[in-house]
Amino acid sequence: MYYTLCHFYAFHIYSVKEINMKNALNQNEVSTLSTVLLTNLDENVFFSKISDFVKKQFGEYKVQVFEAFEDGSTQLKAENGKVIEDGLSYEKGQGLSGYVARMKRAYYSNSKRDPLLATTKRDACVESELCTPIIVEGMILGTIHVQSKKEDRKFSESDIEIVKEILDSLESPLKNLKMYLIAKHLNRELQGKIAAKEEELKLRGPVSKGLKQIMDKIEIIGHSNAIMEVKNIAQRVAGEDFPVMIIGESGCGKKLLAKKIHSLSSRNESPVEVLHCSAIEESQMEIELFGTNERPGIFERANGGTLILDCIEELSLNIQAKILRTLLSGEIYKVGSNSPTSVNVRMVSTNKESLETAVEEGRFREDLLYRLNIVKIDMPSLKERRDDIKVLSEFFMNQGKAQEDYKILTSKAVEKLINYRWPGNIQELRNVMERTYILADDRYVDEHHLPNLVAEVIEEEAPQEDFSEMTLHELEKLHIIRTLEHLGGNKTRAAKTLGITVKTLYNKLHSYGLVQAKSE
Repeated sequence: MYYTLCHFYAFHIYSVKEINMKNALNQNEVSTLSTVLLTNLDENVFFSKISDFVKKQFGEYKVQVFEAFEDGSTQLKAENGKVIEDGLSYEKGQGLSGYVARMKRAYYSNSKRDPLLATTKRDACVESELCTPIIVEGMILGTIHVQSKKEDRKFSESDIEIVKEILDSLESPLKNLKMYLIAKHLNRELQGKIAAKEEELKLRGPVSKGLKQIMDKIEIIGHSNAIMEVKNIAQRVAGEDFPVMIIGESGCGKKLLAKKIHSLSSRNESPVEVLHCSAIEESQMEIELFGTNERPGIFERANGGTLILDCIEELSLNIQAKILRTLLSGEIYKVGSNSPTSVNVRMVSTNKESLETAVEEGRFREDLLYRLNIVKIDMPSLKERRDDIKVLSEFFMNQGKAQEDYKILTSKAVEKLINYRWPGNIQELRNVMERTYILADDRYVDEHHLPNLVAEVIEEEAPQEDFSEMTLHELEKLHIIRTLEHLGGNKTRAAKTLGITVKTLYNKLHSYGLVQAKSE
């Protein structure tokens, strides 16, 4: 009976205390704190003021505030009103602060044996702990921890409500802090990229003044593995003088890469000319390529430099034969003339897909392909380099703008951009970001400022398949069919992916009854 009364009495005291704390949240004190925080954007001072205020409200052993970072890690910034320099840090999802930051919801533990606290470092005397996230407009800024060393102190939902009420009362200064932290993190990211670029240029060694000026104008933006591999190949082949073929989807930057190769080559002070093969009528193509006595063609205009043939598959077999003759002899014959003119150009050609299929179908000369395809570079699509979408988006959005007019993408906006399929690749992204800059009034561009990107990728869990009853022949057939489906039916790319020849692929498909044999 005595224990029951004492237990009720203790519970009654804390219930009344919680109610009194909630009722005693002095609005004058909150207003004063809000004014102080509005005039100070140093997150260390900001968090120390909040920890001090919460400490006074709860009167418990410790109140700590951890800052949450974009990579999911957290770090202790303030404790009982004092700034903590180089405080305790947790990796993503580690410790109580990491868990709450990841889940974005409050958590309280009234037991030392709580398994969630196994990775949390705290004083041995702490009996219970409450952790509440600081969330502003969907963005997690940090976590507030209230620790008690009283054995009979049991945190509850009402304690969470008290902390939430305090945070709600500080809405304006917290919004300011959010904007400040976004800008600070972005500046830190940009500084890191500048340092990385300076190190990269240092490793390249000295470059000529003329080349440096051109490189400043032509740059392949991005640091994803896919685009870095392309950059490395371009760097290596630029110093050679043999033809290069670039394969990739529309709008993925093939022509920009071709111009970059020219800018890195020994021909960079000479002209670079681009011919869009699909945009010129057959009757005018020969004149455009070889010219007349009155008007120089593109070969002559590019003499000493680089000629880029875009969508080369569109050329007729007749034109292909004349280009081949020029590559073999180093001479052109102008339309209406029987006298050869010597030319010296480097050929870089681009196409949406490999030309082996066009050769097999008789639409492209095999001997010309051998001449143009000495080095082939596969340009990745934008969906294959999603890690570059953020930096590309901000580059296109702010291109040509004064630095004080730059706009910044929020994490929600970046997430929306990354999850979109981008069928138009980089060209589509450029158009979207240029439009967004004009229509967004705010400095910070959020997801609602972006257009309705209806083709968002929805990740669905693939059904689990049982291969235990399959023969090796059936498993091979399934793998080949899946590869073809993944590559849109492109047999040349499928054969390359599978590590077999196109002829072998056709023969296997024939054995499955899907196509006629290659020899037929």
